[in-house]
Amino acid sequence: MNWREFQTLQKVAEVGERFVSYIDEGAGEPVILIHGIPTWGYLWHKLILVLSKQNRVLAPDLVGFGYSDKRDNFDRSIARQTEMIDAWMETIGIDSAHIVAHDIGGGAALRLATHFPRRVKKLCLMNSVCYDSWPIEAMIQLGHPNAYYALSAPHTVTVLRQMLKQGFDETPDDEILDGILAPYSTEAGKLSLIRNATALNTNLTAEITHLLHKIEAKTLILWGADDKFQLLKFGKRLADDIPDAQLIPLENARHFVMIDQPEAVERHVSAFLEAGR
Repeated sequence: MNWREFQTLQKVAEVGERFVSYIDEGAGEPVILIHGIPTWGYLWHKLILVLSKQNRVLAPDLVGFGYSDKRDNFDRSIARQTEMIDAWMETIGIDSAHIVAHDIGGGAALRLATHFPRRVKKLCLMNSVCYDSWPIEAMIQLGHPNAYYALSAPHTVTVLRQMLKQGFDETPDDEILDGILAPYSTEAGKLSLIRNATALNTNLTAEITHLLHKIEAKTLILWGADDKFQLLKFGKRLADDIPDAQLIPLENARHFVMIDQPEAVERHVSAFLEAGR
């Protein structure tokens, strides 16, 4: 499925003053997939096809990302994203769900599990931001206020494309990279992504460190062992701090583990969700 086909499948929900675009496929227990920066719901397109055979799979674009609301002048921090996920779930009538999350989506998922625990049945984290592991230098530079004036939209996409390549064990097809960056190829998209980068705040994961031991959701941690953005040591630390969490490092995978090792990710996530049903 290319990104254009994926985008036509998205639904839209109004959540307060904002709107959220999201995929809603399949039937069964709800599973919510949460992306990171600079990606959007399309990141999960392969996993959606597999999981939706047995589950109702939902993949929202975080506000400011993808094809969700990208208007200016609102809070895009993971604290606000967590509140938006909670409000979006309420809006579309989902009381609780299994949560699968990556990168800053993982940071939001950790806040969801600690601040809104009733929303989380099971928790799967993939190469997630946590503690003081983030933001990476490239995102700090993108979030500088002058970036909007210094970079055109095409230049921004070119820079991001080179940065993203470091997150893969092997550079994927152009179609994947084109799809990930498509929402940010316009001036409006560029500004929104810069605002998203500006909102990255390590304090918002550091401040919940003392709450991780209270997470009751059964937790699986899948981690690309060769990730240069979020080092494996942080996955190991999460596995130590979250009760009974299982860590599975995946070899020959970097940050985008669901693209580097799609079959392994599909197998582990499917088994995790099926266990105990």
